[in-house]
Amino acid sequence: MDKQQKKSLLSRIRQWQPKAEDYSFSSTETQHCYNCENDYVGNYCPHCSQRAGVGPINWRSVRQSVMDIWGLGTHSMPLSIWHLMLRPGYLIGDYIDGKRQVSFPPVKMLFFVAVIVALIVYYLLPLLFGSSFNVYGDQTKPFVGFDEWNQGHFAWTYLIMALLYILPVWIMFRYSPLRTRHTLPQGFFIQVFLCVLNLVLTYIILLPLLLINFAVYYYICAAVVLIYSVIAYKQLFGYGIWGTLWRVLIVFGAIFLIMDSLMYIGFDVDFSQLNSEELSAENGRFYYSGYFMAWGLMVLGIGWIINLIATGITRHKIKTTAKEKQSTL
Repeated sequence: MDKQQKKSLLSRIRQWQPKAEDYSFSSTETQHCYNCENDYVGNYCPHCSQRAGVGPINWRSVRQSVMDIWGLGTHSMPLSIWHLMLRPGYLIGDYIDGKRQVSFPPVKMLFFVAVIVALIVYYLLPLLFGSSFNVYGDQTKPFVGFDEWNQGHFAWTYLIMALLYILPVWIMFRYSPLRTRHTLPQGFFIQVFLCVLNLVLTYIILLPLLLINFAVYYYICAAVVLIYSVIAYKQLFGYGIWGTLWRVLIVFGAIFLIMDSLMYIGFDVDFSQLNSEELSAENGRFYYSGYFMAWGLMVLGIGWIINLIATGITRHKIKTTAKEKQSTL
């Protein structure tokens, strides 16, 4: 493939990304709906919404029903994940704007993917690397009981993480060029989609890197998640690369500190891992929890102020440019 062909392919991909779905009506023949006995022209019955071409039960019906159980039917989970990897912000934007049929239901998709990942992390990897293997390395050692709790509540762990991101993202992106003042419920679905994407990237696609080295795996995962987050938020909210990047870094920094705070509250802590044996378990728990929470809120507060200033400057430039254009006309 020469340089010109590569440019042409990249151009086609960029054109496809914002509008991947084609909703043109292909059926011009009269259809009969076996559900409500209505005759109509189109792809769907206007009375009961049943799809054209659905008739008596046959072997295709059996196959479709079995595939639907695992999210492999119409608007399948694999197809949604594929779109999420190639056009994350556009897919999420379509869904929260009201196009519910462009994706497999995101919360259901999160639980399906989390079950698959939990089987890999807690059953397959220990078979390959030994029963003492921990995919998190030394990160969770001070938090006694986290691994045991996470093993039985893997999907809920990531759903809670999605909830934690809603408010910081809303604060940092609420004045964005696209979807200005997006709502908190929309923010919930944004983060659920991104949790699915992060699970697929880190625990399925990049998992073979563990065979090389844990540190290599960890740092590459962190870099890939950051890159994908910037791409997704850029497509979703319309800021430039740098405008998106510094907002994402502030969100990640605040969330990292807040999650540490919640870990101290939610789990027993082995203070010998933290070189803080002079603190009692109870006093140390509240001290560190308050310490990290205060830092997290401070980072978020500083980000909010910087965002207000940056947004004000941008609005001033837009107004000035508009006035200059009017004066030249």
